[in-house]
Amino acid sequence: MSLSAFMGQRPGSPLLRWAAGTCLAMTLLATPAVQAQSADVFGVHYAPSLEVEGQTLTLNGTGVAYRALAKLYTVGLYLPAKAHQTAGVLSQNGPKQLRFVLLRSMRVDELGKLITRGIEHNCSRPEFFSLIPAIRKMGEQFSHMRRLNAQDVFTIAYVPQQGTVFLINDAPVGAAIADPQFFPAILKVWLGDQPATTDLKNALLDHKAQPVLSALE
Repeated sequence: MSLSAFMGQRPGSPLLRWAAGTCLAMTLLATPAVQAQSADVFGVHYAPSLEVEGQTLTLNGTGVAYRALAKLYTVGLYLPAKAHQTAGVLSQNGPKQLRFVLLRSMRVDELGKLITRGIEHNCSRPEFFSLIPAIRKMGEQFSHMRRLNAQDVFTIAYVPQQGTVFLINDAPVGAAIADPQFFPAILKVWLGDQPATTDLKNALLDHKAQPVLSALE
């Protein structure tokens, strides 16, 4: 079955072009980080806790993503309780957040392709196919978002009873995506068996605070 037939899109449609372009994310997924590093190394400080939906979330870990030797973004993982294994992260109920701080400008579709490709790498084929409607909705929301600039904060949040929400500088960019399996699949992009990078996965699962620098390098 062709990609256009599977996704129910006309050949050449914007959504099909977006989905077909996920192969471009390979450069983001395949390039290893130089080493496991806290975001504080680059002057990006994540608060030790956040209040979300009346619950305190704890910073589990932070790390830095690279493309070749270029720093792309930092990311912090917030959970209801500390966890040092992926299974312990996925088993927790309540709100959760991945908070990214951009270190250089980046097209939103780059993140969309990275997420889609990472979900595909870390899910079984039936699981991936079941998530196609949620991935479509993500693509539609991302198609209306502007380019992300250095120091912008991009958040992927799970809100109980609502679903997965994307935010730029803490402003929602669309309605919650209700599929309860979507956020765990997104977490696996960075924490699964085939993560974006192993060093970044390790940093998110074992936060070790570093001295805060005064500015981005």
